[in-house]
Amino acid sequence: MKRLLLFIFIFISYAGLLAQDSTYITIKSGGRVDEGLTSAEIYHYPQFTKGEVFFKDGTKASAKMNYTRLFDQMLFIDRKGDTLALANETTIKFIALDQDTFYYDEGYIRIIADNHSVKLAEKQIWAVADIRKPGPHNTSTSTIGVTSVRTFRQGNDVVRNHLTLDEDIVLRKEIWYYFGDEYNDFVRAGKKGLFELFNKKQRSIENYLKENKVNFDKKEDIEKLFQFVSKLY
Repeated sequence: MKRLLLFIFIFISYAGLLAQDSTYITIKSGGRVDEGLTSAEIYHYPQFTKGEVFFKDGTKASAKMNYTRLFDQMLFIDRKGDTLALANETTIKFIALDQDTFYYDEGYIRIIADNHSVKLAEKQIWAVADIRKPGPHNTSTSTIGVTSVRTFRQGNDVVRNHLTLDEDIVLRKEIWYYFGDEYNDFVRAGKKGLFELFNKKQRSIENYLKENKVNFDKKEDIEKLFQFVSKLY
């Protein structure tokens, strides 16, 4: 009985925290996927800004662009004034937008530190933390699993912010960090990825991680780790 009461208390406390936490947004079935989010929460820039896309074949193109955290897409305004999403993203070398540089690595990441040999990047995204399928008698079944809202897109060329959902989803605002090398290969911040990317310096990185407690989701810890790895090159 005590264990049951403890479980109920923890569950209620978690549910209350979830409801109060502004980083969580619940979109009800029949609602638009962008409901409950402001433009500042969806877009990285307050307005579409002129930038350039540099392609791997040496060509480039310019347009007014903006990054959407909701769909992990780079949007641009075409000559007709329509808002579209960049397609064929694997052909992109990098994007120069405002004072930022974006790379595409299974999604867009923005460089926040760079010493040429070692790069540090971040991705700010609204991830799907929970999917609740409607059931009988106004009940719902919950499926836990984090994925990108990009999964809900209907095509690769047109923005779908107003996509209507047939199930409840809970969005969670997250920041993911990445390390990159001089060849612009990137890995999600973590022991395994670091050892693979900087295998020649694995011993030194292992020693650092043993001597320093690193939270790979904490910016301060990641920046200190970046500074250490940078000194190795």
